[in-house]
Order: sequence, then C-alpha cells, then structure tokens
Amino acid sequence: MRTWLFIVSMLLWHLFAEGQAVPFSFRNMSINEGLSQSSVVDVATDDAGFLWLATQDGLNRYDGRELVIFKKNFDDITTTTGSRLGKIVNGRNNTLWLITSGGRLEKLDLYNEKFTPIRTIGADSMVPPPVTSLLPDKKNILWIGTENDGLYKYDVAKNKVVDHVNVDDFGRNQRSSILYIFQDSQKGIWVLTNNGYTILVPLSNGLMGSMSPMKEGIPFSVMDEDTAKTLWIGTYGKGLYMQKGQNFDFVPFTGYGGQNNLPGNLVIESVKADADGQIWVGTYGNGLYLINPAKATITHYLVNKKDPFSISYNDILSIKEDKQGGIWIGTDGGGVSHYDKRLNNFAMLTSNNVPQSISIEQVRAITTDQKGNVWIGTSNSGLTFANIRNNAFETFHYPPAPWAQGNYDRVVSLFTDAQGDIWVGTQGNGLLVVDAVTKKIKTRFFPDGEGVQHIPDHTIWCMLPAPNNQVWAGTRNGGLCLMDKQKGLIKNYNTSGEAGYRTLENNVRFLTLINDTTLCIGFEKRGIQFLQTKTGRLFTRPNATLDGMMAKETIFKCCWYRQPVLWIGTLGRGMVACNLNTGETHVINDEQGLPNNTVYGMLCDELGHVWISTNKGICRFVSPGNLGQVNRSAFTTFLAEDGLQSNEFNTGAYHKAADGRFLFGGINGLTIFQPDQIALLNQPARVVITQAMVNNQPLLSDTGMAYKKFLRLPYSQNAVSFNFAALDFVSPRRFNYYYQLSGYDTKWIDAGNRNYVAYTNLPPGRYVFKVKAAMQLPENSPVTLLTIIIDPPFWRTPWFVLLCVLALAGLLYAVYRYRINQLLRLQKVRNRIATDLHDDIGTTLTNISILSELSKKKLLQKEDAGTFLDRIAEEVHNSSQALDDIVWSINTKNDTLEQTVARMRRYAAEVFDAANITYTLQLDEQFEKYKLNMEQRRDIFLIFKEAINNIYKHANAKHVEIKVWIEKSRLHLVIQDDGKGFDINTATHRNGIKNIRNRIEKWNGHIALSSVPGKGTETRVHFPLS
Repeated sequence: MRTWLFIVSMLLWHLFAEGQAVPFSFRNMSINEGLSQSSVVDVATDDAGFLWLATQDGLNRYDGRELVIFKKNFDDITTTTGSRLGKIVNGRNNTLWLITSGGRLEKLDLYNEKFTPIRTIGADSMVPPPVTSLLPDKKNILWIGTENDGLYKYDVAKNKVVDHVNVDDFGRNQRSSILYIFQDSQKGIWVLTNNGYTILVPLSNGLMGSMSPMKEGIPFSVMDEDTAKTLWIGTYGKGLYMQKGQNFDFVPFTGYGGQNNLPGNLVIESVKADADGQIWVGTYGNGLYLINPAKATITHYLVNKKDPFSISYNDILSIKEDKQGGIWIGTDGGGVSHYDKRLNNFAMLTSNNVPQSISIEQVRAITTDQKGNVWIGTSNSGLTFANIRNNAFETFHYPPAPWAQGNYDRVVSLFTDAQGDIWVGTQGNGLLVVDAVTKKIKTRFFPDGEGVQHIPDHTIWCMLPAPNNQVWAGTRNGGLCLMDKQKGLIKNYNTSGEAGYRTLENNVRFLTLINDTTLCIGFEKRGIQFLQTKTGRLFTRPNATLDGMMAKETIFKCCWYRQPVLWIGTLGRGMVACNLNTGETHVINDEQGLPNNTVYGMLCDELGHVWISTNKGICRFVSPGNLGQVNRSAFTTFLAEDGLQSNEFNTGAYHKAADGRFLFGGINGLTIFQPDQIALLNQPARVVITQAMVNNQPLLSDTGMAYKKFLRLPYSQNAVSFNFAALDFVSPRRFNYYYQLSGYDTKWIDAGNRNYVAYTNLPPGRYVFKVKAAMQLPENSPVTLLTIIIDPPFWRTPWFVLLCVLALAGLLYAVYRYRINQLLRLQKVRNRIATDLHDDIGTTLTNISILSELSKKKLLQKEDAGTFLDRIAEEVHNSSQALDDIVWSINTKNDTLEQTVARMRRYAAEVFDAANITYTLQLDEQFEKYKLNMEQRRDIFLIFKEAINNIYKHANAKHVEIKVWIEKSRLHLVIQDDGKGFDINTATHRNGIKNIRNRIEKWNGHIALSSVPGKGTETRVHFPLS
C-alpha cells in the first residue's frame, strides 16, 4: 500500500493552448503516486465509495489517501476496429464483476476481499467463452457479452442461464463480437458489436427478442444516455453518433459549427454523460472532448507535458463518474486523470505555468491595473506583470535609487491609482510610480530625494488611496505619509509630531478606511490609531483586549474593515474582531477553528464572509451572530491540494480586484479565485475503516474492515489500532476526524486530520468504536460503528465465577462437615476409650477387688492366698496391657502401618517367647508408605492380637509362621500354626473368631479360616488400606 502524495501545488490558472478556451484542471495519478501500472483500462466505484482501477498489472483500490493493490491483471488491446479491455462493474450485494486477462470472468466479494473465478455458469456447468462485456441489472441478472458466442442472460441468485442468443440471429449468419452492453432509461438492452447494434427486450416467456433490426456496418464501441434522455454512441474510426429524435435512428455528431466541431474519424473508447448533462468523449490518440449541449460548445483537451494539470495522456480507455460527481479518466500509459468542480475553485500562477524567466515565487504584494492585468511584487526578484488572458508575462528589475538600502528588487506594496499608474513600494529602494502601459518609471521618492522626490523612509509597507488622487503610504521608520505624484510629500505623521498629531510608532504595517473621513492605522507593535482626515488629528479608542495583546509584544500584520467590525490579523495570536460601535472585542484563534494563528491577509466578500491567508492555507470565515460563540463550523479551510499555490502565504500579499477576484500571494506564487463561485462538498463524507491492527499485527479476518461490524478478541489481544478514511477524492486531508470508543472514552476525541487511532491494554468488555469526519463541525456527519468485544480470561467469566462460588460453598460445607465428622469421630473415640476403660480396666479392677477380698479370707491359708495373689498379678498385668493398647492406638506417632506392624512383631515375640513357641515372621518393606487412622490401626492390631492369643491359649502349637505383606493396596496377613486344630463347623460359645470377623467386615475386608483337627490352623486376612 502506498500513499498518494500529490505535488505541493495541485492546480493552476490554466493558460490553454489552441482549442483549450475553458480553464480546466486535472489531478493525475500514475505509478509515481503508487498506482500499480499506468495503463488504466477501466474504473468503477463500489457501494461503499471506494474507487477501483483496473490495470495491466494489478487491481487498485483507492480511498482518497492510499492505494491497496490486488494481484489481478487485465487485458489492454486496442485497434482502430476493436478492442479487448479488462472490465470492472459494480454488482449487487457488495460484489464486483471482473473481466481479467484472457477474457476470464471473475467475481470479487468485497465483504471478504475474495476473488472467485467463474469457470462454469448455470446448473449444467457451462464453461463461458472469452467474455468482452458485462451489465448487471437491478434484478440481479448479469448480462454477459462474449467474443464469439453471443449474449448470455445469467440469473446470479439462481445460478441459472435464463437465455442465450447470438446477436446475428436477428438478420445475418455472420458471428459478431459483442463490445458493449448498455441499459437505457426505458429498460431496453443495447448490444453493440463490431458490426452494428441491436436492441433486446424481454418477451412474455421470459426470453429475449429484438426490438429493432441490427444496424449494420459500423463498429460501435460504447454508449451512454444524458440527462435529456439522449443516447450517444461511440465508434471505432467512425466518430460519435447521436440519437435523432425519439426513435432509434442515430446520426453522426460532428459538432455545432465554427470552432465547436468534432472530427468524424475518431476512435472512441469511452463516452460518459455526467450529472450536469455534459458528454465526455475519450478517444484513442486524440485526447478528450467535452460536449456541453446546453451551451452548444465542444472543448478539446490534450496532454501538455509542460502542464502537470492537463490530462495525462491522449489515449483514453475509460471514463467514469464517482458518487461525488468527479470524473475519472483512465489512459493507456498516463495513469488516471481526475476532474472535479472543486479542483477548479482556484487558479494560480506558479513557476509551473509561467516562462522560466518570470519571477513568480515569494509574492509580497499584488495589485490589478485598469485593464485587469495583475502586477506582482516579489521578494528579491523584482516586479512581474501578468496578462493572463493573453498569456503575456514580463518581469522588471528597476535600478536602485542613490544610496538605496538592502535589496532594491524587493517589492512589498503595490497600488493602482485613478490614472492607472502603478505605485511600487519597496523594502530599501523607496517608492516608485510606474506607467502601466509603458512599464517605465514616471517618478520615484526616496529619503535623499530633493524637493518633490523626498520621502522620509526607504521602505514602504502599505498604501491606500486618499482624496485628490493622493496616496497614503505607511513606512517602516518614517511613519505615515500623504503622497502626491506631482507635489511629493504632502503630510508626514510620526512619533515626533505635536500632541494630537503624533503616531504611536513609526512602523506602519497596514491601513484601512473606516469611512470617508476616518483612516485606521495599524502599527507593527503598538496596536492601532485613527486619523481624522479632515482635521488631521490622531486619536485612539481604549480597548483592553488590544492593550493586553500589545503588552505581550504582539505583532500586527493586516486588517480589514466591514461595518461595524474591524478585523486585525496578528503574528501567532490569531485574529481580532473589534466592533467599533460597541467596543466589544474578541480574539479568534485555532482553538475556535482558525487553521493557523498567523494571519497574513484578510478580504471580505459581498456576503460579509472573511477570507484569510495563513501558514496553513486559506480559510473562509462565516461570522455568526455572536462573535463570542465562534466554533469550527464558521471556518472552511482550503489547502494546497485544493489548488492553492502552497499552504504558506506572505504578509501584504492580498488584493481584491475590481471584477471581484480575490488574489493571495505566497511562497510559490499567486492564488486567484472568485469567492462567490467556490464549489464545496454538498454532502458529508462517509468514513470507512480501512485497516485494523491487533497487538501491532494486521488483523486476519474473513471480512474486509470496510464492511466489518463486529470484532471479537481474546483477552490477550487487547491492543487495537485503526486506520480510517473519509471517502473524498478531492480534499481528504481537509477533513477533521472525530472518534470515540464507547465504554472507554467519555467523550468524542477531535483527532484533527489524523486518520489513525490506537488503544492499548483495554480491559475485557464490550466497546463500540465510532468515527466520523467533517470539514467543519461533525454534528450532521454519518457515524461509522464497529462493535468490539474483548473476552475476559476464563477465570473472569461469569460461569467460572459462579463455579468458583459454588466450589467455595462446597468447600466450606465440606470443611464444615469434616469438622462435624471430626467432632463426632472424636466423641466416638472418647466414647470408645471410655468403653474400653470401663470394659477392660473396670472389669479388671473389679476382679482385682474381688480377688483381694477372697485373699483376705484365705490369708492364713498360704496355698490358697498365693493362688489369689497370682491371679491378682495376672489381672494387673492384663490391665496394664489393655491400658497400653488404648494409649498406643490414640497416639498419632503410630499412624504409619510400619509402626503397627512393629507392635504386632513385638507382641508376637512377647507371647511366643514366654510360651516357648517358635515362630517365623516375614514382613514387607513397603509399610512405611501407608498411614492408618486410629480406628484402622486399632482394629488391625486387635485382629492380630486376637489371632495370636487364640494360638497361645488354645492351639498347643510348637511353631507358628506369620506373613504380612501389601498387594494392590490391601494388607494381607497369614498366620499358620501346627497346633491341635479344631472343627470350624462346631459351634462354640467363644467370641474370638466373631470379633475378628466383625472387625474385618467393618472395613470391607475378608477373612479365610481353615483348620483340621490334629493338623493346625491357618488364618488369612485381607484388609483394604485407604
């Protein structure tokens, strides 16, 4: 994408060669401005307002500022009898139909910028032959003209070929190539071929029929209908044909007689009837013709290599009109030429359109003589005379006066008196009076001049007519002078005068008349003073605003008076509007809409509008009723791209001619215009978003940004930027852009003419990006909208927050339930401990108490007493062991399975060693990986203990084998003895086995008991571990 950088001065006051009597300016665009190739075979505009240019080497889209190039090529073949040119036509539903190289039919979906080659059409998949012309109608019918296979009527929506005819079927057998298809205002379809034309109308059966016979023998090329419903047809080598009357007869059009003739042998590639009723005729090799039927005139435009604003080339392939009434002319080698009324608002004289020997740059002063010729004072380059009508120019370098100061060729003020003489004020070379006819000096005034030639200063900044054919002259160091050509200096007002006749300072920068008897004198640094011309007295009017500006050393540059407001221009502080009737004063600057705060010149038109030259172009100020309410809507700004000599103008270089023309001078030359003939944009320009960037990378989307209405991004892509453009092809840089991101910006942002905005670190949320453009205030401008949603991260989404709330609630409930269960479990443990203490310790203590009482009774019987004491000792031992088991089971240090197995091993050793029973113990090494809760730990140990006690008490075993291991998160315990065994089916009153079984089933475990009398017992326990 390349920006169309136009040259600084865009338009000029044309000095046309023979045959070019009407001043027309064209803006040209070629490969130098970014066009992909300079042969523009066709031009079209789409519904959004973009301009499309087809070339041999690319399809170009233009928005007024930038070109976007698509890789599509188009044919460019032209002869005197026919042509094969690529085509672009605007279809329905944001579609462009293209005829690309080789006559291939393609469709461009503007919505997603996707090209689709049309390889077959219709339900029967017919392969279209080479296509030469296209016509989409409002019913979504595409008329397809081919090179040698007639005309197809194609229903796009139904993908159906409704009808197909060979145009030669209506009268001849010879095949003809269709060159152009056109639909007139009466819905008739005109088919132009290399051998005539025919008109097709729909029949009752939906097919096509001929309304008139084929007109034979003429190679027709193109057709259009003007606002008067007159049809115009171009030909190859046979000139232009015009409809005769209301029938379908055509006659050659050769012009209106005299100089308004049209050659009859033109090769015409394009005819365009514009909205103003003019007919644009583009020829191959003979340039452009403009026919104005209303004025019965024909104007011929040819390329002029010395004039950058003539048409770019004489071989014209296409002419189209855009939505703003602009005319686009595609040429075969010169790119595209653009004409718009607004391009011809201003004429100018620059070095581009005057002879090289003529001084025209750095204009410092302007006047027009009684014949309308323009006299131009330049800085350092003398005085230039311009007879624009006759293309006559001359620059004069007048000799310096004796003891002249500085550059004697610096002309800073000009004035034409009632006799037609030109008064020339210089900077350093005094004041000259020049005969406008002979261009000779008639008299001169300078400080060292004797008698009537004397003037108190070498520099004369400004001049104004005075009564009796005299002239007021403001000097740099000599105050205000009243001059007479014959009598010389009549009166001098300066700082050394008497009271009432003394000026505020000697540096007089501008003069203006308030009325017939009052003269306003503007000084460079001391403000303004008034002179009563009849009495010769000077006076001032108190003004706090002006006094305040002078206190800040404000430099005054110019002024203009229109009842009752005195307008004063300043250097860097805007302009001052002072109502001399009321004393009300307002300062107007760039904050209110003035394009620049340095005001070089001001002129008022007949409507009271003030035209102002600045360092940023010229602006028109339409004063509101209340000068205290000035805003941007009061200003219309024009820049170099609108046809000014440049954006920078100069002090003193402004003049209103007798015929109403305004002339402003600047660094590159002279700008001339009629203020009442300025054409402005009639409707607000639509803004399109041309590009979007996300995280500094181009947005990849299936929808073109110009058509995108919705954009959704993840939270990580929260830096976005947009380029946008007001679709105006004349002055796109004159638009001010206003944007707002609703949901982020609290108000509209005035971006000036910057067409780019960026946002970074946008929080997740829903936004609406809004942008509009206006040359003045944007209240009535259409707004372009783009909805943007930045999704939050999943942890900030409502569903995730809800889930987290639910999870937290569940967690809190789980903690609550856990706490409750812990309390219940603790209470259960307490209850169990109390029960164990009661059952084990309490029972034992009761036994001990009973045995103690019995032993007292048998105390004298040593043998019985000893028995009781042994039993007491046994009970104490059992009680101690039970208490030890209880304490061990509740101690958290014993939570590991390893600690439980270690206690099991110690217990087995204590029991079997005391009973002289041999045993073997095989243990796994993975016990330390598992932890047990108190209940599990206690039950596992008691199961083991019960099994060991049964062997000790009842088995009479000699040897015991114990195996403990872990497999698949289950504890496996196998205890095998060689005791007497028992019948496991025999009922018994003992609870040992039952206790073991209950404890195992409590934890979903399993016990397998096997025993044979006389052969021992084997106990297998499988205990699940959590």
